[in-house]
Amino acid sequence: MHRRLHSAWLLALTLMGCKHVPTEQERRGAELRYEIGLQAQASGNVQEAYKEMEKSLALDPEYPEAHNAMAILLHLAFNRPEEAIHHYKKALEFRPGFSEAKTNLANVYLSQARYDEAIKLYEQSLNDMLYPTPFIAQGNMGWALYKKGETERAVQNIKASVTTNPGFCMGYKNLGVIFEETGNISDACRYFGRYREACPDVADAYLREGACQVKQGMMEEARQSFTACEAKAKSQVLKDDCRRLLEAL
Repeated sequence: MHRRLHSAWLLALTLMGCKHVPTEQERRGAELRYEIGLQAQASGNVQEAYKEMEKSLALDPEYPEAHNAMAILLHLAFNRPEEAIHHYKKALEFRPGFSEAKTNLANVYLSQARYDEAIKLYEQSLNDMLYPTPFIAQGNMGWALYKKGETERAVQNIKASVTTNPGFCMGYKNLGVIFEETGNISDACRYFGRYREACPDVADAYLREGACQVKQGMMEEARQSFTACEAKAKSQVLKDDCRRLLEAL
């Protein structure tokens, strides 16, 4: 009996020892790798950012911010949504009140047309009084509602998002798209104009406003918009689209 108890005790100690608890030095190293990864991501070097986040999580597998950053890369840079979902869920496992991760996970669900799941997470983020960017959750929730067919609620939420943050470009763009698709060209053009005002360096804003101006018969204004679009476009595809529309006038 004594031998069996001793063996059980040793087994318990072994199982307890299976989970490595990061040392203070490892945690500091994980934070450093995370910061280096963020810098690489900001400079557009997504491969280097991914490597640094891997190193961060190797040092501290329960680091929620690194899981969130890794998931952003997987979703937006590498188009691997299921792996991104895994990391977002890990971030929330280790930090349940991490509203940024909830919103980012909801964004993956939105891209997968899992609207109800996305809306539930956006609502949780909006209930967090300390969440620093509620306009993102509210604007994206509005778009999810629109895709579900709840246009009135969608418009209310997106309008609230641009009221909270008058520089929220995506909110103005989505309002323009909604009004354009529902046949309200006047409001569509107005919001595409707000999109262009909020994001004067974004070629897409000029493209959308110009296309809307054509529908209103405002050909000279459309010509100016398409000219600006071509000048500001960073991709050759968008530049060619702007030139084609300009030449068609």
